Amino acid sequence: MQLSGRQGESGIINVQPLREQIYAYLRDDINKGNLLPGQLVNTSEISRSMGISKTPLREALIQLECDGFVTILPRRGVMVNRLTLSDVRESWEICRAFESEMMNRLFHRIDASCIENMESINNEMKEAMAEKDTDRFYHLNITFHDAFLSLSDNHQMLRILKLIKQRLYDFLSRSCIPEWETVNCDEHEHLIELLRSGNRESATAFLRDIHWSFEKQEDHIRRFYKQASKEEVALAGE
Repeated sequence: MQLSGRQGESGIINVQPLREQIYAYLRDDINKGNLLPGQLVNTSEISRSMGISKTPLREALIQLECDGFVTILPRRGVMVNRLTLSDVRESWEICRAFESEMMNRLFHRIDASCIENMESINNEMKEAMAEKDTDRFYHLNITFHDAFLSLSDNHQMLRILKLIKQRLYDFLSRSCIPEWETVNCDEHEHLIELLRSGNRESATAFLRDIHWSFEKQEDHIRRFYKQASKEEVALAGE
């Protein structure tokens, strides 16, 4: 597949650097389950199948490794990293710390328009849940949080959050636990109520102690992890 100079749906030629196009392409393959955790991928095969030279591919793979998605194994290839429960816990704790802190700092910027947008996104999440569209549900979930996070000027914190959520998303979007999705939407509704009431401390505490608390969500996470792991094994055997 030729990537350089690709024309998008809008008719605009993609002028991203080739390494960034390859990075995005491989990220999408990981997200869709075309490249499975623990799977060894031959770089020569990737280069040949994508119609690209090894130099931009190597640059993209190095960036993927820096971001935690793969591990480059000399003379063996590239392995897609498996997200362990410990990884999930650590990622959850970082999101918990960052988002609650940003809620506290950004509270005065979250106006009625922002709150209405969050409510609209949460309603779309409910629609996606009803349609069993897990992929759309988790895209919208990220969009919901970005509605207030995007008000921040702390680009480093936003970049770290984005990377962590991308890894979590690759894991979470593989399966569906309806009860957890319902809890997620209900918690979003409660957060919206706290924002409307103008209660900064309660909104911050809710994100920190409930919504992003690994302990509060652990039963759902463990159930999800068990189901997702079984599906990985099944896909690997196909």
